[in-house]
Amino acid sequence: MENEKDPLAQFGLDAIELRWTMRDIAAKRSWLINQQHLEKLIELGLAEMRDGVPYLTVAGQNTVWEH
Repeated sequence: MENEKDPLAQFGLDAIELRWTMRDIAAKRSWLINQQHLEKLIELGLAEMRDGVPYLTVAGQNTVWEH
């Protein structure tokens, strides 16, 4: 994993939980999504809300599946 290309690397062990939240978003498991993590992912441009439903952005998809 290249830390320069991984937007979650700066979060250390918390990156694991953020990745799980991203996987929950991708799998549409909305009841599992940690709202604080969702806010952080939106702030980083890795997720977005559409009609009240969280989705991964292209950058989010690339991050969760490539690292």
